[in-house]
Amino acid sequence: MTVDLLVFDLDGTLVPTMEDYADQAASLMETHLGTPWDAARADYFRTSGLPFQKQLRQLYPQRADTDAVAERFEQWKDGYLRAIVLPAQVEQLFGEWRERGFRVAISSNNMQVYVDRLARDWPVDFALGFRPEDGFGKGEDHFRALESRFGLGRERMVFTGDSPNDARIARDTGVAFRALLTSAFAAEDFRAIDPQIVLLERLDQLVGTLAIG
Repeated sequence: MTVDLLVFDLDGTLVPTMEDYADQAASLMETHLGTPWDAARADYFRTSGLPFQKQLRQLYPQRADTDAVAERFEQWKDGYLRAIVLPAQVEQLFGEWRERGFRVAISSNNMQVYVDRLARDWPVDFALGFRPEDGFGKGEDHFRALESRFGLGRERMVFTGDSPNDARIARDTGVAFRALLTSAFAAEDFRAIDPQIVLLERLDQLVGTLAIG
């Protein structure tokens, strides 16, 4: 592989936000949608990788009140994310990789306004999020935008994420993928999508895998 662009999911991959998201989402789903907390938390992780609005629409297709619950979640997240910083070890890796000639981008289904605010002072070349006004989000939209921004084909990109949904997105868009293992998902969850998937225990292992197709 000749790789020029390293693309990263945000939540759970670069910043340790997913457990807090799951707790808050489960509380809202229990209070407003009647799902027991443990089951709601499991449902959150099972559908993670989508904007929360889309998660709820998928989980409760017969209900008309899920967007209001999603709005409560986003109101909470707005304050929560103001305290989130890029971990020092990730910032150092990004700096080292950029010095070696790689470009670094973020592809997240977090709201674009939050992604912009978080990544403003981070050592990244481009940051993409979800735009609810036109549905622009992670997947084909993002990789088409990355191709245009950097003038690179997808064969020159590697996408790293922490959820099976990220793996499905990479498969469906024709982008090489690296699965970062966290407490949220096991290796078997990723291998169910691709038995040959390349697994990472730490982000600093990423560049060492780029000789693998």
